[in-house]
Amino acid sequence: MTLKSNIIPKVAAILLMLIGLVAMLNAWSLLLVGSIYSSKVLIQEIIGVVVCLAGYFLRRHIKVLEKEEKRKIQAVQSAAEEQHK
Repeated sequence: MTLKSNIIPKVAAILLMLIGLVAMLNAWSLLLVGSIYSSKVLIQEIIGVVVCLAGYFLRRHIKVLEKEEKRKIQAVQSAAEEQHK
């Protein structure tokens, strides 16, 4: 993955986490301030948690891919250095 191809998944992961957080906060405000206790509010809370977790795991997956790419680059560089010696 190049730098340009990493930007889109990173932004998507951050947006997912923020959208999930906003959904959770909205549901909590409806529950606590508005005293609205309905299944729609509960579903909104659950969807917010799921979306936030999806963003978190997407971000984690991107970090793992970046680490693997760095390891491969370092391995190629060290092999090239050994050949020059």
